[in-house]
Amino acid sequence: MENENNNVVLVAYDFTKIGDIAIENAARMAKLLGYKICLLHVINSSSKKNLKKAKQPLAFINEKLKTISASLTQEHNIEVDFIAREGSIFTTIAEESNRIGANFLVFGTHGKKGIQFLLGSFAIKLVKSCPVPVFVVQKPAKESTFKDIVFPLDLQPGSKQKIKWAISLHKQFNCKFHLFIDSYPDEYIQNRIRADLNQVKKILEKHNIPYTETHSPARSKFAFNIIKFAHNMKADMIMISTDPDKITWNLFGSMDERIIYNQLKIPVMCINAQDLRVIIGGL
Repeated sequence: MENENNNVVLVAYDFTKIGDIAIENAARMAKLLGYKICLLHVINSSSKKNLKKAKQPLAFINEKLKTISASLTQEHNIEVDFIAREGSIFTTIAEESNRIGANFLVFGTHGKKGIQFLLGSFAIKLVKSCPVPVFVVQKPAKESTFKDIVFPLDLQPGSKQKIKWAISLHKQFNCKFHLFIDSYPDEYIQNRIRADLNQVKKILEKHNIPYTETHSPARSKFAFNIIKFAHNMKADMIMISTDPDKITWNLFGSMDERIIYNQLKIPVMCINAQDLRVIIGGL
C-alpha cells in the first residue's frame, strides 16, 4: 500500500492563485505532522509560453521557487524544498512522488468548468495518475485540523478497502471518521453493504479509531448527499477512492468528479483504487 515515505508533502505548483492556496493547505498539513514541503513545478509548453511573454529565461523558474521556498520557511518554520522539471503533469508528478518518497500530494483546482468541462477533467486525470494520496483543495486552509473526515461507503471498488489508509491517517492526524453509507432498494445489495459496513466498523474498533455512522437518504443522489453531509458537519475533508483504470468522461461527470469539484469547496482526499486491491480481513 505505501512506499518508502520520507515525511514530505509534495505540492503541484503553477505560480497561480489556486497554486498559492495549495501551498497554504500543504503548509498547514506539514506543520501538524512535522513534515517538510516540496514544491514541484512541471515545465511544459504553457510554462515556456509564459516565460517568453515575460521575457525571462528558463532559470527564472528556479529563482522564483527558491524565493517562495525561503518565504515559506520563514513564515511557517518548516523545511521547504523545490523541484522544476520538464515533462507532462500526468507522468512527471507521479514520478517525482515516487522518487522523493512523498506521503501526500496537494493539488489546487478551480473546479471543472470552461474548456475542462468540454474536453473532460484535467484534475481527475492527475488524481488518478498519482501513486500517493492526493489532497485536492479549492479554498484556503484557515484553521483546518484534519480531525473530521467523511468516509463514504458504497459497493464501488476500493470503497471499503480505503480503511487501510484510514488507519494511516488516524495515526498521523488522530482523526475521527464519519461513515456515510449508501442506500440500495434491493434487499440483497443492501445486505452486502451492511456486511461491508460491519467489517469496516470492526476494523475501526480494533484500532481504537472513533467514528460515527450515518445512512444516506436517497440512493440516486449519493454524491450530493455526501457533500451536503460533509458541509453540515463542517468536515475537514471527504475521503474517496478513485479507479485509474476507469478514466471516463460524461456530460454530467462521474461520481468522483462531482465530489472532487464540489461547489461548496470541501477538500477531498483521493486514494487510488490500484493501491486498495488488498484483503482487509486480516487488519
